[in-house]
Amino acid sequence: MTKPSFAAKLIGGLAVGAVIATFVVMGMVWLLSQSSMGADMSGHGWVALLAGTVVSFIVAGVLTTVLVLGRRYGFDEGAHEIVWDTRHSDEA
Repeated sequence: MTKPSFAAKLIGGLAVGAVIATFVVMGMVWLLSQSSMGADMSGHGWVALLAGTVVSFIVAGVLTTVLVLGRRYGFDEGAHEIVWDTRHSDEA
């Protein structure tokens, strides 16, 4: 069995960090709602908060992956060349 690569360890660590961050944020919202606001959120509200947080993390992960892969494989090179041509047309 091979050792996991640095990228696999990084992705695993980020996933664990995202899960921990989710629970920390939900705990802070719960503490604030209990102590200072005086409002109680129903079970449906907590499910909605959890679902929204998870979906936000998934969307952020997918967009970041698209950004990294696009840059790595040169999918955005055409856009950089257009900007280079318009900004530096006098140097050619």
